[in-house]
Amino acid sequence: MYPLEIAKVSAALGGARALGGEPNSIGELADAIAHGLPRAVVPELAAQAAPDRGDLRRKVAALIVSPATYKRNRLLSPAASERAERLARITALAQQALGDADEAREWLTTPRALLSYRTPIETAATDLGARLVERILHNIEYSLPV
Repeated sequence: MYPLEIAKVSAALGGARALGGEPNSIGELADAIAHGLPRAVVPELAAQAAPDRGDLRRKVAALIVSPATYKRNRLLSPAASERAERLARITALAQQALGDADEAREWLTTPRALLSYRTPIETAATDLGARLVERILHNIEYSLPV
């Protein structure tokens, strides 16, 4: 299930500073998600997943939680926390597969024909879409046909 180190997913969420501690196992990350991640992970993840251009980071943040809910609550709901973790996992996998954080940001925010001209980060907002994007990234990482 986790081809990535928990530390890479944690880093995409903003690390110990944003999370309030460093999860060392899937169980610890699952517990943090169930209790609700701190809202500080939203801008951190948006910065990891999208280039600082236009309103791309705002769009990524909105995939996790609505702006009104973000302003109102200190903690994300468990559902929003799951979305944040899913997008962090995709972001970390893109960085690993492409070998460069800037290249990963560009790849994640560029519409792809294989994804019906949606961006990978938008597609990954759902569980089914995330599985598709993960498969594409694994194929890229191992030089397999996409």
